[in-house]
Order: sequence, then structure tokens, then C-alpha cells
Amino acid sequence: MQIKQLKIKYWAPGLAAILLVTLNGCKKLIAINPPTTELVGTVVYTDSATVQTTVVGLYSEMAFNYAAYRYEIATLPGFSADELQYVGNTYNQYIDNGIPVADYGVEDVWSSSYAVLYGVNSVIYGVTNGSGMSTGFRNQAIAQAKFLRAFCYFYLTNLYGAVPLVLTTDVAQNSVLGQSSSAAVYQQIIADLQFAQSNLATDYSASAGQRTMANQSAATALLARVYLYTGDWADAEAQATAMIGNNALYSLATNLATVFTPSNNEAILQFYNDANGFTDYANQVLPNAVAKVPTYILTPQLVNAFEAGDNRKAEWLDSLTYNGTVYYYPYKYKSLVSGANAEYYTLLRLAEQYLIRAEARAEQGNISGAQADINVIRNRAGLGNTTAGDQTSLLAAVAQERRIELYCEWGHRWLDLKRTGTANAVLGAEKTTWTATDVLWPIPSAQIIANANLVQNAGY
Repeated sequence: MQIKQLKIKYWAPGLAAILLVTLNGCKKLIAINPPTTELVGTVVYTDSATVQTTVVGLYSEMAFNYAAYRYEIATLPGFSADELQYVGNTYNQYIDNGIPVADYGVEDVWSSSYAVLYGVNSVIYGVTNGSGMSTGFRNQAIAQAKFLRAFCYFYLTNLYGAVPLVLTTDVAQNSVLGQSSSAAVYQQIIADLQFAQSNLATDYSASAGQRTMANQSAATALLARVYLYTGDWADAEAQATAMIGNNALYSLATNLATVFTPSNNEAILQFYNDANGFTDYANQVLPNAVAKVPTYILTPQLVNAFEAGDNRKAEWLDSLTYNGTVYYYPYKYKSLVSGANAEYYTLLRLAEQYLIRAEARAEQGNISGAQADINVIRNRAGLGNTTAGDQTSLLAAVAQERRIELYCEWGHRWLDLKRTGTANAVLGAEKTTWTATDVLWPIPSAQIIANANLVQNAGY
């Protein structure tokens, strides 16, 4: 019997996917085993249910099994930039921008990303060459895979620069593949997102109403960011405007405490929690509740960057006193209550879209439009309107709001300093160990050894 409709609801703590399937008009509840934690092989799919379970498995791999996508892409770039410090010497190589080529974190982000990409490419191949699926279902499944491929490559090229552009599951070919330029990687990212934008659902029906799988809006939001990063101001503005104008699904949270709660209207895409019922990010960065010893702490530069009266400082920062010293730490994610699921790890949210549009408008000379978008973010934080009145001051104002609004989220500060060409000036003034080549992480030495066609980044 052909599957007409398929919906998913995650069921914690077992990570099983409960699939609601309509079979020829007859509704049945089918329990599918938990998605495998092994990489999928190169297979050709012959039914929709297997495809859907495999796609869910891709999200599960990223959300549950890879530290890179659970917290490392937020924390490690925070050290490389000027957001985070660590009590102890565990992350000094990032803080001092002296990362060894054999560093575990650099290898983990690289390897985890390419593991996801292997699964993604396998789904694309298997669905493209499969049977037993309607054209619409086939395209939606491929669109989910291509969205994840774009997401992974966005971070790979921004962290490492030129990287292998792996688009097949041919291990022999991929093991000797050379690097593609960031420009070529971005071309693929844009193509993948445009396909996803055209073929994903407009709502969250694929994930039973929870915002835990990509929809058309997630593709649009990431596309707006990519256009901003590539200097396509007009398209960045257009995509961000499409997101901001989608009032039926999205609006800024009026209460800052709800920004990272499950499926709130500011959220565009989130990861569901694992069996613990809280985010692994919170588990990493929050001080131990018993020992009360600070670990991940905010730099004085970041703490001092908050304006007086900014409600984000009151809501998203916390502090403790240890041996007579006050330490501030990230407090966007607060819950460590087992099973509570009070927060979901948020990949994309609407506030970023206002800041994307503000920057794109400023770059195009739309002074009043940029001011209006900045003011939306400032006013939500309890601050008055921006005093910036020309292009230069507006771009600086956007950078300031991005620094505060998006701090310690998915490496935004690190990537902003690099893409705007300000890393040398800012980090060079703050760190005696900074050199211009530090803007890229090293290609992991294990990858260089395994593939002689890879070229190490300058400075390593």
C-alpha cells in the first residue's frame, strides 16, 4: 500500500520515532525502532517509511551523537574569539589561538561533519534511485538531506576554509578528494538551500508540530545568512524579509526567558533533547550545582560590552563568586532538570533575521530601514533606539547587537569577526598570541596523513 502521509513525533527518552502513517485512508500507529547510531550505507530505498526513518536518523546523529553539533561549534569558536575563557588550561590552545594540528576538537568537528555528510549523501542517492515514493515525498526527503548538507558545509568552510566538497558516497573517490574553495562550497550550499526551500513543507507537520526538523523557513533563514556572508546584500535582505513577514509562524518572544523554550514562535529550527531531557550545551557550560566551581566563563570584554539597562544581561548572564572573584557565565540555557525538556538547543531563530536585514540594508544605504530593524532588537532588550545615523555607524551598531544578541550561539562572534575583516584589529588588540593566519583552524593532521591531496592551512 502506498503511503500518503507521514508524520513524526519524537518520543523521549527512548529516541524512538513514532510515525503516524495514513495507509489508503486507514490511520494506523506504527512503532519504528530507534534510528540506528551507525552510518547508513549506500542503499536504494523501496518504501517511504524506511526513507522517513533514515532522515530522522540523520537528525538524531547530529543532535544526540556528535559533540560538534551538541555544543562544540558554540564553545570552541567562543574561545577562539573573545567570548569565553576556561578556568584551567583545557582550552588554552583555542584561547591563545595556537591550535595544534592534532587537536581533538578540530578533528572532532571535521570528522563529525563528514560523518553526517556521508549519511546525507547516502539518503540523496538512495531516494533519487529508489522506488515506491511519490515525487513530492521523494523531493521532501532529498530536501531534508540537502538542508543538513548545507548546514554542515556552512560551518566546515567557515572554520577551515577550503574543504573537500563530498557529494557522493564513493569512499575510494572521496578518500583522495582535494579541497574546494570557499566560493565553490558556497555555490553548493546555495544550490542545496534553494532546492530545500522549494521542496520542504511550509509548516512543521513533518515533526508533529515541533520545530525539530527543517521546513521551508529554515532553508530561507539559512539562505539569508549565506547571502549575507557572501556579500549578496539584496538577496540577504529579501530572504530575511520573507522570514520576518511570516507572522503566522514567527514572532520575536516578548519575554527573553522563553527564547530557547521548545517550539516557541521565535524558534525556526531546534534540536530535540536526548534522554536526559536537557541540552548538552547547558550540561557543559553551567557550573556544577554542588561544587559551585566556575568552568566556562565570559571574558571581561564581553561582559563590559553590555549596555546599562540591557535586559539580556539580566536574563542571559549569571554569575558566581569563587575564591573572592566574581565570574560570569553563559545563562541562555538554564535547565539541568532531568526529563524536564524545558529548553531545546536552538539552531536558527528570528532575531538573527532582523540583524541580517539590518546589515544588508545598511550596506545598501537604506539608513532608516536598518535603524528600524536594529531598534526592534534593542527595544525587545529594554534599550532605546539606536543613535547610529550613517552607514559606518550603522554597521558598527549591527556588529554590536550581533555580539550581544547572538553571543555564545553557534560561533557567531568568531565568524562575524572573520567575515567582516575585523578579527586582526579586535583580537590583535586583545591577545598577544594572535596572528593573521589564526582566522582558520588547521586541517586535522590525521586527515592530512590519510589524504595526501589535502593542503594544510597557512600558519600550521
